Amino acid sequence: MDEKKFNSMARPELTHPYVASKQAASVIMVRQASGGELEVYVQHRATTMDFAAGAVVFPGGRTDAEDALFTFEDDVHSVVLDHVHGWQRTSLGSDNRDTAFSNSSMMLRTGLREVEEETGVGLHPHLLRPWGNLITPVGYPKRFDTFFFLATPDEDVLPENITTEAVHADWHSIESLLEDAEQGRIALMRPTKFLLLDIFEQKTIDDLLGRDPIVQPIRGI
Repeated sequence: MDEKKFNSMARPELTHPYVASKQAASVIMVRQASGGELEVYVQHRATTMDFAAGAVVFPGGRTDAEDALFTFEDDVHSVVLDHVHGWQRTSLGSDNRDTAFSNSSMMLRTGLREVEEETGVGLHPHLLRPWGNLITPVGYPKRFDTFFFLATPDEDVLPENITTEAVHADWHSIESLLEDAEQGRIALMRPTKFLLLDIFEQKTIDDLLGRDPIVQPIRGI
């Protein structure tokens, strides 16, 4: 799904003073159920949270200073190079190759760390691939430059809800999530709905993995 389709989705007009966007990572874990439908792992956020309260979201969070200092083992070098290629048109990209590499390494570390902290699952870096970059527009009280990874873990990967930020979490078919949102049974933020629709259009895991790896930033969340 492209930026034009995204911007056609209704959003409230807000007039908050300018705030700078903060970098964050989110990981969309996807699997193909026995019936063929695509399922994603989502969290139901606690209603007490000051951001996205009560919403259904993917695991993720803001980048920490330690993420920029983390060094991967040598066998992950090629993975980070692939991410440099995928993020080249985003704010992680740079004409300086070392800077671009460091930025991509930091964001990969953020995604992996957030998944482990919130689900107890230590995903291997090679499972994550750049998928989307959505940037909150000016006018919101909190703004994020969020980098979404797609991950297709093996069947033996069993995430659990171990974070206090969510009341529960589980695998759900994309179709059921979209239907529940349409009927008002769950709340989906615009970025989450956009990404669910984007993945739903691809139909299969092979279709997902065959998509152009270069991410186009989308502003207007």
